[in-house]
Amino acid sequence: MDIARVEVYLDAATDPLKVLEAPPFAVRIDPSQLEPGEHVLLVVTHYADGSSDRHEYVFEVRREGPVFAGHIARAPLMSPVEVQLVDPVEIEAPAKPRPLAHALLPLLLFLLIAGVATWLGYYGEASAPQEILAAGGRLSAERTPKAPAANGKAESGEALYRRLCAGCHQPDGRGRPPTFPALAGNRTLADADHVIRTILHGKPGTAMPPFGTQLNDAQVAAVASYVRTAWGNDYGPVAPERVGRLR
Repeated sequence: MDIARVEVYLDAATDPLKVLEAPPFAVRIDPSQLEPGEHVLLVVTHYADGSSDRHEYVFEVRREGPVFAGHIARAPLMSPVEVQLVDPVEIEAPAKPRPLAHALLPLLLFLLIAGVATWLGYYGEASAPQEILAAGGRLSAERTPKAPAANGKAESGEALYRRLCAGCHQPDGRGRPPTFPALAGNRTLADADHVIRTILHGKPGTAMPPFGTQLNDAQVAAVASYVRTAWGNDYGPVAPERVGRLR
């Protein structure tokens, strides 16, 4: 059916936060404009034939240092309206590149890799701690932290993601919002504990299932490390010991 108008209400407000009367019928909410905590977004879609339907989105806003981040905890299925929690600054006015940082990071990364390679060559790979092996993050698919699969062979975080997660979140991490949120550029991935708990226990009320009974600590750590370091994300790897503490 053709959409005539979309009204968006925040929490218990009686006046609409936004009214959309022309395509594209997509709602972008800036988390920095909201108080931390849980919020409910009611989207009322009016159709050209006079009918209408209502869909509720439940989302959480957290302050992570100076940055506000939003995460949709429950999204309705089959909603005709797309809802995104995105800071408009990220889309309309990207931050200017910092030449000094851009010049130093590759050098520091090179020195880190060279140091790890030297350490391994002297002491042997078998004795290297998992934290050092994973320190390079996702420099390539081969450097993704490895996790032992049930058959005894190591399976990388990227391989686990493609087998278990890519069907919903897409191989490039763009997802299919609002049902399957994008992981590429998702600032909620900065919270490692949140990522681990989501993989272990899923998200009740959403399409995200739990994988805690299917994956061991090393495998959960490998997947978490991959999504936190792939597609331009730069939040660092996760150690299996941290997963074990959160089970």
